[in-house]
Order: sequence, then structure tokens, then C-alpha cells
Amino acid sequence: MNRIFRYVVLGLTLLAVACEQHDALMYDNDAQVCFARGEDGFGQQDSVLHSFFLVPSNQDRDTVWVELALMGFPMNEDRPVKLIQTNTGAANAAVAGVHYVAFDDPEVVNQIMIGAGQVSTKIPVIFLRDVSLKTDKVRLELTIGENGYFKPGIDSDRNFMLQTTELAEQPVNWEETWEKYFGTWSSQKMWFIVNYLGLTEFEEEYEQAYMVNLKLKAHTKLNEYNELQFQQGKEPLCDDPYKHHENGEKCESCVVFP
Repeated sequence: MNRIFRYVVLGLTLLAVACEQHDALMYDNDAQVCFARGEDGFGQQDSVLHSFFLVPSNQDRDTVWVELALMGFPMNEDRPVKLIQTNTGAANAAVAGVHYVAFDDPEVVNQIMIGAGQVSTKIPVIFLRDVSLKTDKVRLELTIGENGYFKPGIDSDRNFMLQTTELAEQPVNWEETWEKYFGTWSSQKMWFIVNYLGLTEFEEEYEQAYMVNLKLKAHTKLNEYNELQFQQGKEPLCDDPYKHHENGEKCESCVVFP
């Protein structure tokens, strides 16, 4: 029995070695790249939702780093990766040069690669703060294309989606917690609260005295803001993001606090 067991173990070991050698040969001759995936909900997933909402207003671009993984062996040379946008021309599709820096742009082209000795890398997706993002969300759907260095990885890991906007999302507890202090929610009001009151965490629990103080501060800061706008010949802060100050249009509904 022991002799048979040893033969079985030896056979399985040789089979495993043979499979590893076969896989190594396959990857060596046919290297593949895919988007890295996290496990058990941790690490990189298959999409990124980005927003300029909390990015300083004087910052006109922001970078998201996306991880690529090599299926094969590292080499002693840099190997470019071919990225393809698959939703070009679709509704709400991101436009290269308008919403993001194109992947063949000299600014980033030399970073879209698996470097010498690397088995994974992070590539930059540089979003541009276009005025359209004040009212819209745009999607950048990517896949990995074939080139002289790599074939695409398995189907489930070869696609990736990024979304960007400058719109704010209404906190889930706004009506229950914040409405009595700040009034009806709007994205422009949210922008003002974040940038001029410094409040970014809306689902935390705060003392009532602190929240009352925020309400009083909101009135003071909004008056100061609108006075400065008046001095510059501009409209008060408008609830309608389509009629923000740079448009030069009249505001029909201004931001107000109760």
C-alpha cells in the first residue's frame, strides 16, 4: 500500500510539474494582460466612480490609477499595452482630449506599459475637468487590445469602466438630519457647504450645538460669497448648475438657507 501511495504522489507531482512547464511555455509564447482583480470584495474591482466634487475648484485634472496584471513571465524590456475605448460615440461617453487625456498622448503613452521586470503595473487615467461635468456623468469603457507584445487576457478580466462627474450626490440622511439646518438639497448648495463650511462627512453623528453653529455659519458665508459676486458684477449662487456664474445667465432660484 505504501509503495502504491508513493507512486500516486510521484505521478501527481510529475503531472503538476508538466502542467507548470506547459503553462510557462504558453505564457512565454503568448503573454497576456488583464485588469487586476481584488478578492473577496477587496482591492481593485471592475469599475471606478470618480468625481471632481471634492477636488479643489482650481484643479482642472485628477488622476485615477488602474492596475494591470501580467499573465506570463516578466521580460527585460518595457512592453506597451494597447487600451481601447469601447463606448466611443455612445450617449454619455467620455471624449478623449475633452474628458480625459488620450492614451496615445505624449504625456501618458510611455506609462501605458508593463515595465521591464514587472508582473503588474498601475497606469494613469487623467480626467479633465470639462464644464459638461457640472451637469453630466460620462463613462469611459475600456478593453485591452492585442499588439505585438500581448494578447488580451480572459474575457472576464479584460474590460474596465470608469465614470467621472462634478455632480454631488444627496446624502441618504439629508431629509432626516440636515434639511432642518440647511433646507432643501441641491448640488450647488452641497458644493457650497463642502467648500465654504468644510463639512464633508454627512453621515457622522454630531452634537446639536455644532449643527446649529454650522447653520449660522452658512448664512454668514453665503452672504459674504454673494456680496463678493455682486461686487464683481456676477449673479448670487444659483441652485441650477446649468446657470452657474461662468455662464453669465440669470439665476431663477438662488441657494438659500432656512
